[in-house]
Amino acid sequence: MKPKEIIQAAGIDRETLRFYETKGLLPKAKRTSSGYRDFPDSILDRLSFIKTSKDAGFTLREIKELIELKSKKVTCRNGRDIALRKRQEVLDKMKALREMKKILDCFVDACNEKGEKGLSRPCHFSFDTISCKFGK
Repeated sequence: MKPKEIIQAAGIDRETLRFYETKGLLPKAKRTSSGYRDFPDSILDRLSFIKTSKDAGFTLREIKELIELKSKKVTCRNGRDIALRKRQEVLDKMKALREMKKILDCFVDACNEKGEKGLSRPCHFSFDTISCKFGK
């Protein structure tokens, strides 16, 4: 496939295609006699895998490792274990984000506490002056 066909079919831009190629996420394209890059049709499956992996939270470095698993012929257990670690990482981030939201909610509530009069006073944007009690 020519780069233009891939770009249209996969919904990516030329820079992304080239970037993925330089990062080793895509196989090196063969060159036509006139010097144009020519990728195998399977490139669309690879791009779909990359997109899905990114959507799952994997970094490009991690995606490259996932791609290399296939060539190493590792078991599904290895792939599952990688997915389990990523899932736990996502869960940990979600917990941290919930804690951040609680603190921000507390700050907003403190600002809103006295209604319009409280909102008109000079901003006291200081988390150390707000006492938020959270049960952990």
